[in-house]
Amino acid sequence: MGDGWKGIAAGLAAGLVVGVALLVFRGGLPAWPHGAAPEDAAVDTASVAGADTADGDSAVHASRDNAIVHATERAAPAVVSIYVRQQQAVNTQAYDFMERMGLAPHREYRDVRSMGSGVIVSADGLIVTNSHVVEAAVDIIVLLSDGRQFQAVPVDNVERYDLAVLRIEGRDLPVARLGDSDDLRTGEWAIAIGSPFGYLLADAQPTVTVGVISAVNRDIRMSGGDRVYLGMIQTDAAINPGNSGGPLVNTDGEVVGINTFIFSESGGSVGIGFAVPVARVRTVLEEIARYGHYRDISLGFTLRQMSPLEMARRGLEDPAGLMVDAVETGRPAWQAGLRAGDVLRELGGVKVASLSTVWRVVYDRNVGDHLPFIAERNGSRWQGELVIEELKQP
Repeated sequence: MGDGWKGIAAGLAAGLVVGVALLVFRGGLPAWPHGAAPEDAAVDTASVAGADTADGDSAVHASRDNAIVHATERAAPAVVSIYVRQQQAVNTQAYDFMERMGLAPHREYRDVRSMGSGVIVSADGLIVTNSHVVEAAVDIIVLLSDGRQFQAVPVDNVERYDLAVLRIEGRDLPVARLGDSDDLRTGEWAIAIGSPFGYLLADAQPTVTVGVISAVNRDIRMSGGDRVYLGMIQTDAAINPGNSGGPLVNTDGEVVGINTFIFSESGGSVGIGFAVPVARVRTVLEEIARYGHYRDISLGFTLRQMSPLEMARRGLEDPAGLMVDAVETGRPAWQAGLRAGDVLRELGGVKVASLSTVWRVVYDRNVGDHLPFIAERNGSRWQGELVIEELKQP
């Protein structure tokens, strides 16, 4: 070989060495194209692939380990399915006929089964759900996500807030933490946990849906009924039949509301659901702990709207106000000096425009709260103060 060819060969060899060195420096040789590596490289390739797979799994797991997952892991074990047996009266033609004749026919009943959700809020077995979930129940069964089943007994029912409290007897019960519904921000994550369509599912695991807090302090009057919901939390986390009574949870895994109802024409979720703020749950639980039951409130008077003709006859120029129709002797309104025929102008610092205004003022009030008012009698206005008392049960 001549000197020229020797120089070319030496140059090629040197270039190959430098090229390999650069490849190694930059991260190793490229993968074998379109096929397996030769047998003599199989062991090394496998060991490198195994190391890459472990690191990859770790990275993937870390990317899935988010706030929603953590919140669900904290709250979901305390979410329960509630199975209810109710008895509904059966109206028959024979019954209606005998009733019209002034007789006392035997009333027949039939069993109706329904279900909802709830959440365990204390280690001694207190469960919060909706009133309408357990309304008229004669038998209540609670199923935990770990498969345990308990007979539940009602503790209290607060229809004003659509909240009910049950109790089960069990050990090592998972307990959800209660958060702060007064600190909610529109747009923050919201997690709804419950048992939608629970009869269709073969296991006791709750269903988790995710959305945001769409709005707070929503007031809703249900169509076709007298029930009014005030100060509700709105969310687009999917809520479906069976979710009622389950918790709405924040990203810290804390309960901020109790899922209650949805707006829907189909019966399924369309992204407009509402939850009772957990602040009311706290109030109910505190009352039960201290008094054994929630103390419903009484003002001791009834009010009615006046017609324009009546207002003109009484010489009342200001259209804002309600007539005091009746006052119970010895009750808060009587003790505050109100009498039948007075006109209530303001209550709790709010001008009284309608009965719904009064309802809004007293909705979140409790026994012992003081309510200043302004009333009018014989053309003269005067101020007083109501001290709310407990409603006496008949």
